[in-house]
Amino acid sequence: MTFGDGNAWGQGGFETTCAHSENSGSVDLLYAVRHGQSTANVAFATDTAIDSDDMAIGLTDLGERQAIAVGRWFASLDSDQVPDLVLCSPYLRAAQTWQLIEQELRAAERELPCHHIDQRLYDRHRGKLSHMPPSTVRERFPEELVQEAADPLGYRPPDGESFRDVADRLRGVVADLETDQRHHRVLIVAHDAIVLFLRQLLENLTDTAVLALAEAGLAGNGSITSWQRTANGYHLLAYDQRTHLPQH
Repeated sequence: MTFGDGNAWGQGGFETTCAHSENSGSVDLLYAVRHGQSTANVAFATDTAIDSDDMAIGLTDLGERQAIAVGRWFASLDSDQVPDLVLCSPYLRAAQTWQLIEQELRAAERELPCHHIDQRLYDRHRGKLSHMPPSTVRERFPEELVQEAADPLGYRPPDGESFRDVADRLRGVVADLETDQRHHRVLIVAHDAIVLFLRQLLENLTDTAVLALAEAGLAGNGSITSWQRTANGYHLLAYDQRTHLPQH
């Protein structure tokens, strides 16, 4: 089975094969991890502009420690809970997060999952507003803020995409998971918007419920969200779990 338009990759380079046998079962357990803290996260928190290709933004030292902590959490699980497939955003900060998780699995001598870059898991693209601190947007593009406030999920920044666009590209990922007969436990390593709209699609949440989640706070860096498949679809086990993370 092929996921998305991306290539598969691993510590030894890109690969395209999966060792899991066909018709071995369905995806029963799904994890979603937000990447560790990135340099862009720090810049945004301090209302500072950053001039960088979004795909090339990497982890901070804290972000690396967060990713290692996530890896140790997965390495501590029973074998029937460790992911056997990883789908990763093509962005560097997500790839680095997965590589550090994989490092901890390897150190614990756990069986490593097959892993793929999935192009549909990239972060929400904010177009011309990418990496602009809130103060700059308010000063230079106040009309954009008015439009966003009027339609938070449907608003598209200039040359960017809306949150509904994010949800639309995730539908294909969820459809692939529904038909996957090779893997039982899947880990998605991506971004806060991906985690949020996975919740909407997997749990059939209304737009009002999604906006309430966003208002309460999006998934944090290095957090873990998980779902268990039931007869009625996916049931949320934990959202934005952070107890495993370092404090500094």
